[in-house]
Amino acid sequence: MNDSPQADGATALRDASPAPVSYPRPRRLELLDVWRGTCCLMLVVFHASMQGIAHRFWNDDRPVDDLGSALLWLAARTWIGVPIFFVISGYCIMATLTARVDRGGAGEFLKRRFVRIYPPYWIALAVSAIAIILIESKWPGVLTGGTFSILHPLELPFDVLLGNVTLTESWRHCLGGSPSSHLLPNTWTLAYEEQFYVVAALILVALPRRILTAFALFTVVAMSGKVISKLTGIDVHGSIFDGQWLLIACGLLLYWRIHFARGWQVHATHAALALGIVAHLRDPARLLEAMPNHDIDRFVAFAFTLATSLTIDVESRIARWSVLEPLRRVGRISYSIYLSHAVVAKGISHAAWRAGVDSPLETMLVVVPTCVLASIGSGVVFYRLVERHFIPSRSTQKPATDSATPASEVESGLPTPLPAGASLALSATPTIEPNRASPQG
Repeated sequence: MNDSPQADGATALRDASPAPVSYPRPRRLELLDVWRGTCCLMLVVFHASMQGIAHRFWNDDRPVDDLGSALLWLAARTWIGVPIFFVISGYCIMATLTARVDRGGAGEFLKRRFVRIYPPYWIALAVSAIAIILIESKWPGVLTGGTFSILHPLELPFDVLLGNVTLTESWRHCLGGSPSSHLLPNTWTLAYEEQFYVVAALILVALPRRILTAFALFTVVAMSGKVISKLTGIDVHGSIFDGQWLLIACGLLLYWRIHFARGWQVHATHAALALGIVAHLRDPARLLEAMPNHDIDRFVAFAFTLATSLTIDVESRIARWSVLEPLRRVGRISYSIYLSHAVVAKGISHAAWRAGVDSPLETMLVVVPTCVLASIGSGVVFYRLVERHFIPSRSTQKPATDSATPASEVESGLPTPLPAGASLALSATPTIEPNRASPQG
């Protein structure tokens, strides 16, 4: 025993220092990749059918009177993959933050997010820009015309180009300059995600022992910002204060319910989610509108969160269903499909439309399947050549049989790396990271 004053001081200092933060090891949702794949395919279907959707429902509001129009009506709702993805993202980022409290902190979190997101995005942006220039020089308007319009890179103002490169374009216009315009229309969701990562990192720095509490407070701030913007007319569209944060908050709530809630707290969580569903049933007609709106956004987010919570005890059994394996494989390359599918789906669908393949039945039975297969193919190529090089190695991770997955596999709702030897052959594949685009052109 050392009784020196220096030893006593060191002991006192050690005793006074904060205790290590202890969070439960994050549970990886077994159906995570299945949901990613499902959402990704839904959004490809939406973008592939947007020419017909805009013509029949957005512009003319024509009735559903045959099989083709019924299928097109369903396709017009497939953008709901977006709110589901935001819920998943909220859950995954919360899992990552609790894992990062004592493993590199905010700096490591942002570094990993940057490497995982930006390099593949920049490569996709560059390749897409070249493809757009070449295609438009041969077939003018096939990409830049119609609905789900893709911008010509040589016609972008400098501030718009900078906003696209930095993934700030969704909210840059709030500070002035040119109107917001995404070179790839679907990437507004990724620009929104980047804002979420910044908020998450700030919370990890400021309140590492109260992450969920900090997110709850920020949810109040974000939704207050939405109310204030509506009352004052201040444009916050595309920023984290435009109401979309509530979808991410559902994912945060799901994380709390699974890892912390017990007894009455679980029932209270379910009651709150059910109340959210009912609140957005106040005008059921809004949920049937063909045009995307916030009521549908939130209804789907609340419903998905509640359903996931209620089925969490049987999720692992459902995940073992072999019929879900194709969706799981698509989910694992969903970021590659998200980045590469816009030019593919737009080019094929609009070219077919201009060639006269434009009836609802032709759109749903010929154009959409072609776009889906081509988008999956482009995703496979992009994954093999680009994305997989920016995914953390699995060599230091625990085996996949471990029910709790390391942080690198749950970050941001992005796909997990494929297991060694896994095939990406199209014959084994039946995608956002998913996205939703407002009608353009």
